[in-house]
Amino acid sequence: MLCFAATAFLHYRVPASWLQADKEQTQQQIAQRVQALLLDAQEEATQLSGQLQKDQISFSELLSKTHYPTFVYKNGRLVYWSDHTVIPDLDLPPTLRSISTIRNSYGIFVVMPHRVGDYHIFTYIPLHIDYGLTNDYLSSGLQKSIFGKAEVRLVLDNPGQLPQVKTAKGEFLFAVDHGSDRIDAGFDNLQLILLTLGIIFFVWFSISFSRIFLERQRYTEGIVLLLLLLVGFRFTLLFLNLPFLIVETELFDPRLYAASFWSPSVGDLALNVLLLVVVAWAAYYLFHKNEVLSTVKSYSPQKSKLVLGIAMLAFFVLLAILFRFYYGIYHNSPLALDINQSIALERYKLVMYSLMFLHTVALSFFAFMLASVVNVLLRKSSGWWPYKVLLGIAVVLTLLALVWGVRWIPVLLIGTVFWIIILLAAQHRQAISLPYRTYLFFFLIIAVSSLTGAASLYTHFQSELLAYKQKFAFDLMQGNDVLAEYLLEEDVAVRVSEDVLIQSKMKGPYVDAFFIKRKISRQFLPDYFDKYEANILLFDSQGRTLESADTTAATLDELRQKYATARNKTEYENLYLVNDPARPHTRFYLKLIEVPLGTQLYGTIVLQLSLKELLPNSLVPELLAGQQHQQPFRADILSYGIYEEGRLTYSEGEFDYATNFDRNQLDQNELYRQGATEEGFHHLGVSTDSGPTVIITTSKYGAREVLSNFSFLFLYFTACLIVVALLYILLNRERLRDFQPNFSTKIQLFLNFGILLPLMLVSIVTASLVTGSYKKDLLSSYEKKGEAIQDHLSRPTTLEVLPDRNRLLRRVASIAALSEADVSLYDRNGRLLVTSQPLIFESGLLSKLINPYAYAAISERQALRVLFDEHAGNLSFNALYLPLRPDNDPEKLIGFIGIPFFDSERQLDLKLIELITTTMNIFTVMFIVFIILTFFASRALTVPLRMLADKLKHTSLTGKNEMLAYEGADEIGMLVNEYNRMLLTLEQNKVELAMREKEAAWREMARQVAHEIKNPLTPMKLSLQYLQKAIAEKNPNTEQMINKISHTLITQINILSDIATSFSNFTSMPEPKAELMDLGAALHKAADLHTNPASVKTKLRMPEEPVMVMADEALMVRTFNNLLLNAIQAVPADRKPMIKIDLKVDGNNTALVSIADNGSGIPAEIQHKVFIPNFSTKYTGSGIGLAVAKKGIENAGGRIWFVTEEGEGTTFYISLPLATA
Repeated sequence: MLCFAATAFLHYRVPASWLQADKEQTQQQIAQRVQALLLDAQEEATQLSGQLQKDQISFSELLSKTHYPTFVYKNGRLVYWSDHTVIPDLDLPPTLRSISTIRNSYGIFVVMPHRVGDYHIFTYIPLHIDYGLTNDYLSSGLQKSIFGKAEVRLVLDNPGQLPQVKTAKGEFLFAVDHGSDRIDAGFDNLQLILLTLGIIFFVWFSISFSRIFLERQRYTEGIVLLLLLLVGFRFTLLFLNLPFLIVETELFDPRLYAASFWSPSVGDLALNVLLLVVVAWAAYYLFHKNEVLSTVKSYSPQKSKLVLGIAMLAFFVLLAILFRFYYGIYHNSPLALDINQSIALERYKLVMYSLMFLHTVALSFFAFMLASVVNVLLRKSSGWWPYKVLLGIAVVLTLLALVWGVRWIPVLLIGTVFWIIILLAAQHRQAISLPYRTYLFFFLIIAVSSLTGAASLYTHFQSELLAYKQKFAFDLMQGNDVLAEYLLEEDVAVRVSEDVLIQSKMKGPYVDAFFIKRKISRQFLPDYFDKYEANILLFDSQGRTLESADTTAATLDELRQKYATARNKTEYENLYLVNDPARPHTRFYLKLIEVPLGTQLYGTIVLQLSLKELLPNSLVPELLAGQQHQQPFRADILSYGIYEEGRLTYSEGEFDYATNFDRNQLDQNELYRQGATEEGFHHLGVSTDSGPTVIITTSKYGAREVLSNFSFLFLYFTACLIVVALLYILLNRERLRDFQPNFSTKIQLFLNFGILLPLMLVSIVTASLVTGSYKKDLLSSYEKKGEAIQDHLSRPTTLEVLPDRNRLLRRVASIAALSEADVSLYDRNGRLLVTSQPLIFESGLLSKLINPYAYAAISERQALRVLFDEHAGNLSFNALYLPLRPDNDPEKLIGFIGIPFFDSERQLDLKLIELITTTMNIFTVMFIVFIILTFFASRALTVPLRMLADKLKHTSLTGKNEMLAYEGADEIGMLVNEYNRMLLTLEQNKVELAMREKEAAWREMARQVAHEIKNPLTPMKLSLQYLQKAIAEKNPNTEQMINKISHTLITQINILSDIATSFSNFTSMPEPKAELMDLGAALHKAADLHTNPASVKTKLRMPEEPVMVMADEALMVRTFNNLLLNAIQAVPADRKPMIKIDLKVDGNNTALVSIADNGSGIPAEIQHKVFIPNFSTKYTGSGIGLAVAKKGIENAGGRIWFVTEEGEGTTFYISLPLATA
């Protein structure tokens, strides 16, 4: 409670002085980091100055001396740069004389100027990068190396009272605005620590409190109390939105995962799953402590069938819950959890997969209990009735699934297969040892969970793909974009025309067209227009173009004449929708925006918006799309065809509809509902009543993908299971020493791991070799494509158009389209001339400068080509640079060719995904197959050993021993031959040994008889001698003495008679006969003889059904009588005898009888003599009873032992093997 109170205090009542101190500390840390960076940059600039004083500019030498983005100007002209991702103004160098912070369209930078002669050095230290949009590849924000996790706003002007960051000399750089008075990360962490401690202490309290009941053997009450406390506490955390209310951690951020009130984040989902594991463990704990299986054994046949059906149905329900759990994760999380789409194991993906494993652990607890119940029920009877029950349940659930949705069919199939395996294992349980059964059961549950997860992901993928295709088709068939038209007219046009900065830029003598375009595209075009490619044209008040653009209209009037026709008009003024006959069902908007430039003077800004095409092997549209407009599937993976009246009118994408699509499918209803699959492709048809039919096609997502996800989950869960097992072994090493598996289990385990490790090693080595080959082939293809582009651009036809930018741009665009690559052309000084993908440079992802390392390699070191790993935001890609020489003349260099392969990482990922999934599939299938094969192999190897062990178990010197028949010359055959030879020797020595034993036995018997007879004879002799003396002395009380001595003699004679009778019975006792008998009936018969409520309290507990064993019934009854009589006689006179008689059947097909008393116990010094013949602690005992009982029980294949505690009592145990049917 103290931890919770402290957390609440820090969240709601933290003193303002603490906040201020925390803000100042944050500001000081930021200042120290900035000053350290400036110091390093100053040293770097000083080294660079020494090189520049020689008036030599060598990129190769300067690059080795610069680590920060550095730009060197000479007489106002850029002559050197060390970075092509930081974007300065190339034409207007900074006019800074001291360290300053500047802001431009691409972010905020600290710029440190340094002058050496005619050279001006400017070193940039990025503080904030602004891409203008956010997606998987681009993320604007502060530099974490400087600001850490601080969420602040940088203020460059009018800092007021805000904390300021200055240089070491006290020069102002920027101010830090923390926003509202919220606790910073330091207090956040403290709150999180306190809250975590509070949770730990509460859980510890709950466990301790419930343990009180558990120690008193009130198991149900203790477990229910524990669950109520934990569930109530979990509900409290959800209701108060903790810990996200106080600490905005990613783990509890709804943006990463949000399903419902019960699971608003990944962290909450983790807590829920952990609670589910606790519930599952609690259920198993009660299942074990309450001895549910013992209760189930007593069920009648009809009740057994009912319980069996309920158990099977319960597992189907658990499987449906697991399916929904998987589907919820896939549906509510933006993470790519499909291994066929991404192999990157990010930390939150690992968290999700680990939660899946924990849910599997919970399932294993429940499934183990259900399977144990079914296993016990099947011991009572055999036949086909369990399969009939399963078939009935499966049929009913299948009918329900057809009503609710076919997506539940995989759940039914998986559950049915699971129960078939369990039923077969239960009916052949003697073939599998208990430890290995548990080992296989865990793998079975892992396989069931993995298959359920893969089926759930398949269902989710199909539903998402179906919805995406339908939306894509409707967008395609829609004639106009109503929302886009409204936003252009009511929002974009108004804001652009009223923007003062745009007006001033268009008025001035120097029109900064690049600034205006960037401002419009980044600030005024909403994210909705990310699906459009935007081109912006500027015209003055006379209608003349203000910049060189790729347009066929040199003036505004010509542009109007071409597009502003009656056919292209929309309901809004100056907004035109242009239809291209060559590309039907595409949209191209033209919006004319008038910008006031003065009195009665208006400039014009023209927005050209065209819907993005499906570009194979191009990542640029995805790279420049905002996060909220990114599609769940890449647009380049699909193709579409448009049919009108059954005739193909237009198609786009890689699929050839004219050749590969069967037009007869257009008449099939299934094509328009769930789609149709044909030759590895999935087609979905979308049509309207009067419009055309659109067929959207993607590659088939089928069995291979499902197997890949199954394999990944199976291997991940197996790895988690191994880690848990290793941790358990490390924490419980004494359990490992006690673990003694049988020979069959050892064979199976060794074979499994003996196959697993080499298979894993081969898979890793193969994957590594093939990955290297993939990379080499990919780079080789890039170089070949680059050489082809270089050859085209080096031809005279290209060099002739170099002065004409428009013609050059068209030339580069055509080559890029043919080669399916993005091509950029740089001049001799490394500045961009034209590019086929201007959006990359206009959006600020790359500057209009060539990679300085490429410039150095080609221009200075005469490299023929160079390939670099480059970055645009978070995207890594390969970029190839080649020299542009006329007719490939090595002496002349007129420019550079840059070919960025933005999809290089994705292409390699696709190759790796294919490789890794194939390897995993092979590995998983082989591993499962080998598990099955090793099971049968171990059985084949151990069957002869079991047979030999069974024969050895019944080998004796008294009975008849049968020889073994085994065909084979292996080691087992040698062992069998030696066994048979031993039997021959045994038979030869049996007669001699029997004679010796008989002689020894009779000698021992004679000695014992002599001893027993001698004991009463001695007092008899003494009494007679005493009487003789009395008669001789004529003692007056002779008659009295005669009576007394006579009574003594009679007593001793009776003792002699009893001794003679006991030994006579022992010598004439027949050999025990092994016959089928009901052990419970014999025990009940013996207990009835000794039941006397007045003198003895007897508690009898045994199952209702017969417990059949092979033994001598008469011997068993005498043994039970002897043990019961001994138990009653062992109780002191001051206690009332309490005898507990128990009969049960354990899991090893063994009947166990226990007879416990509350007597004095057996002293330690005589415990080893209890089963020795003729030993007895009673005056009138012969010592024969327990010896005879031990001999008879051991002949029946059982054993007898006892556990005693002096002063508390003794318990005798008898175990006998159950009779086999």
